Amino acid sequence: MFLISKGGLIVFLMILLSLGSQSLSAAPVKETLTFIDTQSFDSEFVASLANNDVPVTVDFYSAVTPNQIPQRLEKWMALAEINGGKISVTQPSGEMTPKNPLLLMGLFTGVWDLATKLKAEKSSYDMDDAVKNRDVNINLARNPQGGLIVQKVVFIPKEVK
Repeated sequence: MFLISKGGLIVFLMILLSLGSQSLSAAPVKETLTFIDTQSFDSEFVASLANNDVPVTVDFYSAVTPNQIPQRLEKWMALAEINGGKISVTQPSGEMTPKNPLLLMGLFTGVWDLATKLKAEKSSYDMDDAVKNRDVNINLARNPQGGLIVQKVVFIPKEVK
């Protein structure tokens, strides 16, 4: 039988309590994630953005048009913009860049609408912190039918000056 003093028991319980309260992310750190509209995507994404200083790429299982960017991903893009990031668009390879990029940005109106709504409503600290100092690049491509699709969205760390 073990005999533990009152002070030893208190120290033991405090150690157990402190171990149990630490937030250890079970989500793996990845440089490329395939988008799935679930909370587990958010957890993996936070871990991947917060724990490395390299670009994190989000690709898709199925084709996504610029007008159909999933709301969960739009929220991440809007948070990046709210936290000082810039959103840019890369045209499909071999195509000319429009002279007025604002015309193309009209395709992504959901992102900017969401950004203004999120400014009023504070999101999770983990999410804000993860996208802080990240720019977003939306890479477009053409599908076999010639339609415009989002190939990938890259969250790029900004250079610290």
